[in-house]
Amino acid sequence: MYLPAPLVEWDKNLLLLINQHHNSWFDGFFWSLSSQFLPVVFGVVLLLLLAKDNGLKTLWYIFFLTLTVALADNIASAIIKPVVCRLRPTHDPSVMNLLHIVNNYRGGMYGFVSSHAANTFGAAIFMSLLLRHRHISIALFLWAILTSYSRMYLGVHFPLDILGGMTVGLLSGACCFLLMEMLAPKVMKRLNLDVPPYMPKRERGYFLIVYGAAFFFIVVKSFF
Repeated sequence: MYLPAPLVEWDKNLLLLINQHHNSWFDGFFWSLSSQFLPVVFGVVLLLLLAKDNGLKTLWYIFFLTLTVALADNIASAIIKPVVCRLRPTHDPSVMNLLHIVNNYRGGMYGFVSSHAANTFGAAIFMSLLLRHRHISIALFLWAILTSYSRMYLGVHFPLDILGGMTVGLLSGACCFLLMEMLAPKVMKRLNLDVPPYMPKRERGYFLIVYGAAFFFIVVKSFF
């Protein structure tokens, strides 16, 4: 992958600035953020709340959310990474010995683009376009931003890897949402697709409570 020398230096310096400001609590916090815990909790709770009031329509939403993540992940991991072949920081001889490594985790050989950034931003934009709720959208994008930051903190992605992953995710989520709306009248002839789907204020509040509780759990867990 060819990049102008000043941009490469900026990319490396910013990564080192992020990675080298570390402590044991940050290690635990960002390690947990980078795991599958939060996406599983958020996804299950949000979709269960949608299913309560939207019935079979929820299967349509689930299908296109799954398609978003699958598309973003495959574009990032199966297409861009093996074509571009940009080494991860943990495998790049110019910075690998300068990095703070957490739990001896170094990731695969190539890092452009970040699959975590692609997946989380894809899910965030899809659900934001679907739900059209400001507080939930802010919560989802905050999760995507913190997850992406965690990948730089752990030293497994350069900032440009993250920006590339964000772009892939946002485009994947937006395209899958538009595809869902375009196909709905042809496939769901007996059901009107609601955008946003019905989700009472109380149930939106339930999701935000679970969201806060999950983050609180990670914050407390990181002390031990």
